[in-house]
Amino acid sequence: MEKIRIGIVGLGNLGNACRDQVEKRDEFELVGVFSRRAVKGTIPLDNIEKYKMDVLLICVGSKEDAPVLVPKLARHFNTVDSYDTHAKLTEYIKNIKPSGISIVATGWDPGLMSVIRMYFEASITEGPTQSFWGPGVSLGHSNAIKQIDGVTDAIQFTVPMQKMMELASKGIQVEKKHQRICYVVAEKNDRTRIKDTIINMPDYFKGQDVKVNFVSQTIFNKRFRNRNEHEGAVISADKSSTALFGLTLKSNARFTASVMLAYAIANYNLQKEGKRGVFTVADIAPKYLHLKSVLDMV
Repeated sequence: MEKIRIGIVGLGNLGNACRDQVEKRDEFELVGVFSRRAVKGTIPLDNIEKYKMDVLLICVGSKEDAPVLVPKLARHFNTVDSYDTHAKLTEYIKNIKPSGISIVATGWDPGLMSVIRMYFEASITEGPTQSFWGPGVSLGHSNAIKQIDGVTDAIQFTVPMQKMMELASKGIQVEKKHQRICYVVAEKNDRTRIKDTIINMPDYFKGQDVKVNFVSQTIFNKRFRNRNEHEGAVISADKSSTALFGLTLKSNARFTASVMLAYAIANYNLQKEGKRGVFTVADIAPKYLHLKSVLDMV
């Protein structure tokens, strides 16, 4: 079997989850893990252009890193990323001018649940289609908090409001759907500033029901270290029909990595057809996610 040569940028939970799956799966060959930091077992990001890869997985934060790195790396490589800031996705795409194929926002939402919403909205046309996230750990929101000056460590749990989910299942449009509960390690004299920064952070927390809790590093390590679970649901309902799609993930990072690798296969298949440009998950037919014949899948 011809293997798809994969490179990975990023050393966090997602990058490590991608590396673990690439090393286990027969259809992939790991070229290397690239990092801006000098870490044993990685290749300096400055040297990345020396390597030949079919697809580069870019596993970095959406708030600060992806908007800089993805446009730069897409000039030289076919890329897949998990950018997750819904409100800025159009702007993000406009800044990417790929030499080949760049598939963006391939996590589970945006990503898989985006596709489910499209199917539901096309099928159940008289009622709203609504998404709920959690309960669980949001990697993107946790990373956004960690970027704040003075934050030593952080994790954010998204908790859906059960009453709002019940109303959605009856075809009623709801507004505030979630609580965002943050646990942050920081020095005491920084906490007021950090809390205000979190609560007023555009595209992540501003205008939402946010609770910020400060804890010691010891408590954080005991209660939250290696927590990575998440759930999600898409609900669509009208007078005659109800549709529900749900996810229960023991590891947010592992599932996101799986979705990214599915779109790495899609990227590879599109390359063989001579395609170029920026694609979202909505642009890509399901058959491209597999190396099997489409007739073996239906």
